[in-house]
Amino acid sequence: MARQWAVDLAREIQKQLGELETDFVVIKSEVERANLNQLRDRVISLEEKVTELKRVREETDRRHWQFIYIFAGAMASLLCTIVVQLVLFVLKK
Repeated sequence: MARQWAVDLAREIQKQLGELETDFVVIKSEVERANLNQLRDRVISLEEKVTELKRVREETDRRHWQFIYIFAGAMASLLCTIVVQLVLFVLKK
């Protein structure tokens, strides 16, 4: 009788162990999936930030070149003004 009780107890423990292993596998897969979802969300967020930084950089580069063009135009205008003033000064003498 005691031996039968021990065998039944061992079978019950094995059954519960199997159920716990199954639950563990399910929980582990859920945790991995949750981590993957969090990582995916973070990657999407980082991609959006990188895209925004690229756009800002392109805009900054464009403004930089606009400043250079404006400065070059102002210098060319100054040079032309000086040349015209010198020519007029020489012609008046």
